[in-house]
Amino acid sequence: MKTLISILVYLILGLLTTKAQTITTNSSSVTVTITDDDEDKSYSRSFVVIDTERNYRVKVRFMESMKEKVKLYLIDQFGKENIIISSDTYLWKQEVDNDEVYTVQLKENRLRINVDKELASQKLIKKIKKVGEELKMITSKEEKI
Repeated sequence: MKTLISILVYLILGLLTTKAQTITTNSSSVTVTITDDDEDKSYSRSFVVIDTERNYRVKVRFMESMKEKVKLYLIDQFGKENIIISSDTYLWKQEVDNDEVYTVQLKENRLRINVDKELASQKLIKKIKKVGEELKMITSKEEKI
């Protein structure tokens, strides 16, 4: 009987310890698809934000026709001097001691942003969150339909 009680006590303590180690994650995802018989009026966008204690991520898939507008906005926000262009991929990144603070990658009609919150300043995190909100507006449905 003592053994059974001991096992139950250890099990309960183990569960309480495990519960204390939970990680908070906030995420939101929006996918919009509007299709019309006329191809010029079709619209599709997927927008995902994942905000954890360690990282902030944005993943966007948008209409190909919006790529130039997105690219110009990113150049305006992150500059031309630290851009790496390879084929159809545009990459901005900042590193500290070979650790990536942030990366912004635009490839075709897909955009990925990743920020390491442990390395980034609060000012940078705030800026990138604002960029994410602006990109949500930029990639929203234009007045085509």
